[in-house]
Amino acid sequence: MGSLLRTRLPRALSASVAAAGSIAFASYMFNSQPLLQAAEPDSHIFVINGFYMAMREKYTKPGASIHYYLVEWDPSKLSWEEFRSKVLGATDPTTASDSSLRKAIYKNWKALDLKSEPNVGDNGVHASASPFEALAERLNWLGAKLEDDPFGKAMLESGIPKDTIMKWTKDPQVSFEGKKSSLFDLLEDLDYDECLAKAQAIAGVSGKRPAGKMQAFVFLKPHAVTEAAKKLVSSHFAEVGISVYAEGALQSKTIEEEKLIDNHYYAIANKASLSKPAELNPPANKQQEFEAKFDISWKKALADGLVFNAVDGCKRLGIDGATMDKQWGEAKKAGNLVKFGGGFYAGKLPARPKEESSKGWLTALVLSLYALLGK
Repeated sequence: MGSLLRTRLPRALSASVAAAGSIAFASYMFNSQPLLQAAEPDSHIFVINGFYMAMREKYTKPGASIHYYLVEWDPSKLSWEEFRSKVLGATDPTTASDSSLRKAIYKNWKALDLKSEPNVGDNGVHASASPFEALAERLNWLGAKLEDDPFGKAMLESGIPKDTIMKWTKDPQVSFEGKKSSLFDLLEDLDYDECLAKAQAIAGVSGKRPAGKMQAFVFLKPHAVTEAAKKLVSSHFAEVGISVYAEGALQSKTIEEEKLIDNHYYAIANKASLSKPAELNPPANKQQEFEAKFDISWKKALADGLVFNAVDGCKRLGIDGATMDKQWGEAKKAGNLVKFGGGFYAGKLPARPKEESSKGWLTALVLSLYALLGK
């Protein structure tokens, strides 16, 4: 390149080019030096709830989808606990009831065209854990309005304020009988009227409660969305007297853009993807634990740009959810995790220092040449 410039350009211009190159390179090295020095401590970063990413990507990767069913039944014919234990099945499909959907999908996964054997995480199908969770899921996944939803209207008619109901859809910790508990846990497996009555007690209201049908939100998880599996679910519901009054599909693009899976797992995802680390406020004693373990205060780690939520952490490291999950597991084994609270963890993960691209000095050279030749 140097000889070509010398033969093609006048000698004076060649000298100018050489000078411009020297100046550009020196300028680049001078200006980049502090940046490189500042990057040296950034041999690691801190990620919030990194374990969430592998699960999230199952729903948001291109081509993924869920197939949902809106179902209902008479409370006198089937309790909610029976719906979950006998119709849906245990979380671990290997121990699920033989009469359940999860066991049927597990036993027949090849015939149903699934790509791999179901397990605890990929157990085929999800269903609401209570009439209230079903309401929360319809509001989230389908964009239903509280006032138009049958159970939503029943809660309002039972005297529970709208603001309270909407806050409850995020599964907050609530005070009940002298202690704080997960709202979802308090209402889990309760039947229609029992769920309304306990919701009234938690909210501190009373009054007449309307009657109604049990309604649940059910969906085939992405790994199990096949035509054969869809038919199995529909026929299974028909056999046990559960009516499907609507069904449909949601694609990964919608799930990610509208943060549907993040709101579904809000307690975890709020910190993993919906909030930035600076918006979080770990308890003071946990911040002290963080500093003692990692030799840097939480506030300084934030100020130095070393703390990322799980989504941004993947981008910073240039990895996918599966790799993040692996690195998170390694951090756990190495004792590099701090638990700030329920569903709130910070993990120290290795990271390459941020470096300026090698094209930086070339860009400076081109700009210098342009300035010289343009005169």
